Amino acid sequence: MKKIALFCGLLIITMLLCFFTSCKKSSSEVEKPVPKPIPTSVTDIDGNVYNVKRFDDKLWMTENLRVTRYDTETPRVHDTIYEATNEQGVDMQKPYFKDARSFEESPFTDNLNTVSRNSLGLLYNWSAAAGTTVNNTTIKDTIQGICPNGWRLPTPADFESLCNHFGGKELAGKKLKSISGWYMDSGTDESEMCCYPAGLAIRNDVSFMGKQTIFWSSKSLPFNNSKAEALKLFFGQDEATLQGINKIQANSVRCILDLNGSYIGF
Repeated sequence: MKKIALFCGLLIITMLLCFFTSCKKSSSEVEKPVPKPIPTSVTDIDGNVYNVKRFDDKLWMTENLRVTRYDTETPRVHDTIYEATNEQGVDMQKPYFKDARSFEESPFTDNLNTVSRNSLGLLYNWSAAAGTTVNNTTIKDTIQGICPNGWRLPTPADFESLCNHFGGKELAGKKLKSISGWYMDSGTDESEMCCYPAGLAIRNDVSFMGKQTIFWSSKSLPFNNSKAEALKLFFGQDEATLQGINKIQANSVRCILDLNGSYIGF
């Protein structure tokens, strides 16, 4: 009986060892993530849904951001972004946004109808857009900032690459602009990026709506930390320009997603 019990015990131990050994895989056998479909839209933490378009290995929002909170994976998830209103002033060094969609200034905004006004999104100072302080000099090229999880602010190189799809910056402006909404001229929207003239804001003061739009990048100017690089489209010009914009100014934001081998079809 003792021999039988010993044999059974050894058998059980052997079976358990085989089971646990088979469950362990070498590092070369670790399963790779299952590829995901390339998104056809993106939803922010406030529930706003944005259309997207692919250019090479980047997916771009084709609408201006209109979220009022940082998403859950950013270091500033619990921070407040102040809304600039006529009743409440803001510290321009801190994150703030301005909802200027109802702003009217004839004749410059006369071409903006209800649909295009809703597409203008919100205007953010650079502190809000980048999710950092205005004076931060250690910001990386690829940062999430105000963008949804998995997405990030474009770099100047991203804007350059986008413009190159449409003949370079000298010609891209007209092709990036929306067909309607602009003062005294219109774009072709060949890019399908539908860039409406959202203007800019400093605290409560809105200007240039109907005449221009500016999109923040993630990069400060190398020798002038009070400014960050941004892509600017202006009425009457076919050109898109990259230039330094004062960080206290509130501008539009478009976010991008880096595509890689984890997505089907890449």
